[in-house]
Amino acid sequence: MENFINNIKNVVSIDILIYIIIALIALIILTIVIMALRKKKARKMLEDMELRYNTLKGVPLAFKLNKAVALSRVNEMIAEAVDSCKSAFDIVQEKLKDCSVQLAEIDDLIYVHKSKKARNKMQELEEDLKVCEENVNKINETLDGILEQENEQRVHINRLKEKFRSLKKKIADNKTSYNQSNEYLDKEIVRIEKMFSSFEEWMFASEFNKAADQQKEIGDAIKALEELTDVLPSMYERAKGVLPRAIDEVGYNYAQARNKGIYLEHLEVKRNLEVISDMLKNDLNKLRNGDPQGVHEDLNDCEKRIVQLQEQISKEEKAFEEVSSNIDILYDSIRTINQDVEDIEKLYGKVYERFGFENWTLRLKETSEKLAALNDMKRSVDRIMSEHSVPYSTLLISYRELEQSTAVFAGEVVEMKTKLNNACSDEERAKKQLVKLQLIVNEIQVKMRKHRLPSVSQKYEEDLHKAERMIKDIKVILDNSPLDVKELNKELKVAIDYIYTLYNSVNNLVGMAIMVENTIVFGNRYRSTYPEIDSELTRAELCFRNGQYTKALKIGIQCIEKMHPGAYEKLINKDDTSLLRQEA
Repeated sequence: MENFINNIKNVVSIDILIYIIIALIALIILTIVIMALRKKKARKMLEDMELRYNTLKGVPLAFKLNKAVALSRVNEMIAEAVDSCKSAFDIVQEKLKDCSVQLAEIDDLIYVHKSKKARNKMQELEEDLKVCEENVNKINETLDGILEQENEQRVHINRLKEKFRSLKKKIADNKTSYNQSNEYLDKEIVRIEKMFSSFEEWMFASEFNKAADQQKEIGDAIKALEELTDVLPSMYERAKGVLPRAIDEVGYNYAQARNKGIYLEHLEVKRNLEVISDMLKNDLNKLRNGDPQGVHEDLNDCEKRIVQLQEQISKEEKAFEEVSSNIDILYDSIRTINQDVEDIEKLYGKVYERFGFENWTLRLKETSEKLAALNDMKRSVDRIMSEHSVPYSTLLISYRELEQSTAVFAGEVVEMKTKLNNACSDEERAKKQLVKLQLIVNEIQVKMRKHRLPSVSQKYEEDLHKAERMIKDIKVILDNSPLDVKELNKELKVAIDYIYTLYNSVNNLVGMAIMVENTIVFGNRYRSTYPEIDSELTRAELCFRNGQYTKALKIGIQCIEKMHPGAYEKLINKDDTSLLRQEA
């Protein structure tokens, strides 16, 4: 070797030799790098293929196939498809074994840097893996289709589990609302949990039909438990709260009514309340055992019974109040009717004879019979009230019949009494009017005698005599029996009109004369001083003596106004000038 190097030194220079050495070293390094890169690339490809292989191995075909085989035992329709999958599975498994051997061989080749040979092997493996992937996917899809029933059951059971968890939380959070049913609810929760466990066991054993039946039972149990928890609070509220309070209220009202003396035995309140209480106890026992069947109807029936009892007690109380509050008034009315009928019988005899009144013999008989019947009804009501053996609602019927009969009969009695009183009232009115007329005539006579005015006696004496005759005629009519009321009223009206007219005329005349006298007296103070005044007043006096009172008054006023304008107003203020205006 040393001789070889020396020979090279002799042929090549030292510089060239150095370059050659460097080139050789670089070539060696490059070769090493290339080989390392090829190995790395090959390793990467191998890792990818191992990953694909492991992915295929990770597909749970065996697990699914076992479930499918178990399912095919109870479902002949899928047996053929399962057998096909089993055959394909066996082939795929053998192919995967070959792929595993190939992966090991490729790994060895890469380790000893036989990259080219390793790449050739990987090309073969790529084809095998591709075939395996296609077959695995196909088998997996087929098995998933076969096992869809299981998948559906899983989805459904998961929903049921979620629903059950929510239901358990609801029950735990509202224990007070479920009252005595909590023990039953807890047992139901435990029972459903065991049903879930049974479901899983059937699924694990691939007994899908039994698992499906169990799933349905679980769903029914959860639904029933849900419905129960929905109704329990309201049912307990009614059975333990609302209705017992209503029972107590009815009992209290019953006691209060009895204390007032109201007859309530026919309602059998105590027995009915006991029946309702027993129904509530039975319903509470059913709820305690988780059986709400029929409870809602029972509670409604209890409520209806309680309401009916309350209404019946209230009805008796109202009847009691109506009868008690008005019976005395009604009895007073009946007593009044009895007195009125007695008065009518007495008054009729008088009126019949005095006024020639219509014959009421039959009517009075009927009235007497009606009165007797009314009194009988009153005695019947009295007897019922005193015995305290009949409900006031029944008594109220008799009371109202009596009240109505009383009202109708009272109207008839009042009408009869009014007719009789009206007949008598005409006579009484005539007598009172006759007294007034006599007083007026007397007053006229007094005024005529007092004033003794010229022409007054001659003018009104005959009228005064006529007025006195009218009064005498009316007295004659009143003395006759039967009394002719129609004739009496006619004559009385004529007399009233005539006498009052006469009274007004005399008053006017007297008033006029007084005013003339006052005017002349007022003017006398000027007669001695004023001759013309004296002449006029003399003329007024002459007219006065002749009964020309209006003319005399006008002459006197003219004289006064000449001397004292406005003096006439003083006379007006002193005397009643309405008489003057009427005469004028």
